[in-house]
Amino acid sequence: MANPNGDMLNDNKPRHDEVTGQLEVSDVRIKRFIRDEWQATGHNVLVRTKKDDAGKVMSCTSLIKEIVTDSGVKENDLPAYLLSEYIDVRLFGAVITKPKYDITGPLQVMWSKSVNPAEIKFMQGNSAYSSGEGKSQSTIWSKYISPYALFKTYAVYNDNTAKRQGIEVSEEDLNEFTKALINGLINYRSTSKNQMPRLLIEVVYKEHRIDGELNYVDVNFDTDKEEVRDISQVTLDLEKLAKYYENKKRFNRYHTYLLARQCKSRKSPG
Repeated sequence: MANPNGDMLNDNKPRHDEVTGQLEVSDVRIKRFIRDEWQATGHNVLVRTKKDDAGKVMSCTSLIKEIVTDSGVKENDLPAYLLSEYIDVRLFGAVITKPKYDITGPLQVMWSKSVNPAEIKFMQGNSAYSSGEGKSQSTIWSKYISPYALFKTYAVYNDNTAKRQGIEVSEEDLNEFTKALINGLINYRSTSKNQMPRLLIEVVYKEHRIDGELNYVDVNFDTDKEEVRDISQVTLDLEKLAKYYENKKRFNRYHTYLLARQCKSRKSPG
């Protein structure tokens, strides 16, 4: 009974795929949950809404200028300073307009889609206040909501991307991401946002061999997908993920064996 991610260009309706009926949540919305949680727990966050003394929202250029002035850091040292001071820059990267500098984040969050095609409802009601003095009726409010949707999304951390740019990401940074992802979803609750995390799976690859999208969790419904209204009507099936894990282990053993034979044959006479 909420709006997972409103589209401002479409009357703030929940973002959705018109072909499949699936709802969508942008990576920006997901990272905002995380950044809000980081700020609430005392982390420095660069990408945030900040107002100047006149009450106007600051631009990226104005915010960077303020950071340079307050810290006394030189422009040439600014990228290293931002990486050391701001956890969202270390993980998600940043686009600095002036001075021009782009940091590619080693941790990329992808767009999220609902597993089930979800209904979008238009709701109206009366507020407690009138629209102005002398009015005999209260203001009518209106909004779009979805009764229920279950989302799957994924994020990929690539250590090679960090190393190429000299970004030092610690295990603590990654743990803080995981905590903020879960707690940010739980703690940011309103009449517009009403989400609850259900399952988190972390797959750690050896030797930086990332295998792409981890679409190995099947979702089964006890009713028609359009009629699902509660998590009790859903079963999360991890059998495919377990098989994927076992196959990867066998592949790695076989691959290592072939390399060992190849190295040995090169040392043989002839």
